[in-house]
Amino acid sequence: MPDYINTEIKTVQYDGPVSSANYNLRAEQNYNDLVHLYNRSGVLDQKLNEAFERVLKDHLSISMAVSDLEDRVKAIEYMSNSLYKQLSIYSYSQIDIGSFSGNSEFAFNSTEVLSFDHVYNTVSLPKVDGSSYSKLKFFNTTSKQVIPDFLETKIENNFVSADTPGVLIDTTPISYAFLDKPDKFWKRNVIVDNPSPAGAQMYFYVKIPNIYSGSDSCNFISLVPYPLFSVDILSIEYTSSQKPTLSSADNWIPLNSSRLYNNETEAIGRVAPGAWSTVGSDAILNCGPIGFYFSPINITAIRINMRQRSYFSENGKTVYTYGLSDLEVKSQKFLDTGRTIFKFEAPNDTLIFNVEEVIPKIYNIPVELISTAFSYRIIYKNSGIYTLINPGSSTAIWIEVTLNQLHDGTAPVLSDLIVNYT
Repeated sequence: MPDYINTEIKTVQYDGPVSSANYNLRAEQNYNDLVHLYNRSGVLDQKLNEAFERVLKDHLSISMAVSDLEDRVKAIEYMSNSLYKQLSIYSYSQIDIGSFSGNSEFAFNSTEVLSFDHVYNTVSLPKVDGSSYSKLKFFNTTSKQVIPDFLETKIENNFVSADTPGVLIDTTPISYAFLDKPDKFWKRNVIVDNPSPAGAQMYFYVKIPNIYSGSDSCNFISLVPYPLFSVDILSIEYTSSQKPTLSSADNWIPLNSSRLYNNETEAIGRVAPGAWSTVGSDAILNCGPIGFYFSPINITAIRINMRQRSYFSENGKTVYTYGLSDLEVKSQKFLDTGRTIFKFEAPNDTLIFNVEEVIPKIYNIPVELISTAFSYRIIYKNSGIYTLINPGSSTAIWIEVTLNQLHDGTAPVLSDLIVNYT
């Protein structure tokens, strides 16, 4: 859009135009300039939105690539210290259902296909989105997100840190913490004279408006820290109190109250933090997008303990920045069972002779219930025909995975599938 000015510079005597024609011309020129500026603003706003979205997606893609590299390094280290070689899930492209279309033994209905989450890189039971609903936000007739005026939030900053009562704060609206928009995020800048050894820390409280959103039952909580991979999430807790005060007086319970996978470092980020026996040992450092599925529980409020250890120096001041976006508390419905098929290819110039172990990484249910929630079949390809019989050597294999909902309503979430082979 070219930049030009419609309004002409004219020498005006006394109080303005001396004729109605000049006055109307001037008003028309001013109007055209206002329209031009408005359109220009819209174009710039769109470009900014696209830029924000690209930065966030690039950041997320880089993190996923780093995670993939970490998995591959672990596999290499495993191979150097074990009799087995190892393969794992590293990409959505490994889901290979199309190859079995029309196959009477392995094909299945599209409605029973397990759901793959591109943000959290996890596999869950088939979702029934029509029966699922958010506890925090609604959508209007144009499908835009609406944060209700009656949603209650609170910040408690009485920790020994840079973020204390009376400190200088620069913030965007807290309502942005719930929006799933690349250019809308809740940002809390804590501005102090000097860095704090403890960084900045706070509790973020949210009261669930169940009177407008149906029952108290929830089974999913997710959030995206701001900035990505910079904020520590120390704990996520909930209360079932009928009249939560959004204070420490409420009966706060760790989301992972059963302390699943206690002190297993591999589970950090896969189970909600703040519940392990050693206080803070399961904190998610430099947290990225996270989501947790659990058995349905009554939730009337949540609180999130956040910490920022890094800071910027601006104009002689120390600035700690942290916040949230796309915070979600949801009642998510699933089908009772579902299946999918993953393809695993042997590294170049190698073969898979025998699969020794298939180990599911499922962290939201106890170890003793894994066999109830998970089962699998190994599929081989022999002379172009898919079969369950090992032909002796293969360049690739397929693992058919079946997930089942537990009796308490917990939907298992598969974070990875480890294949040990020779």
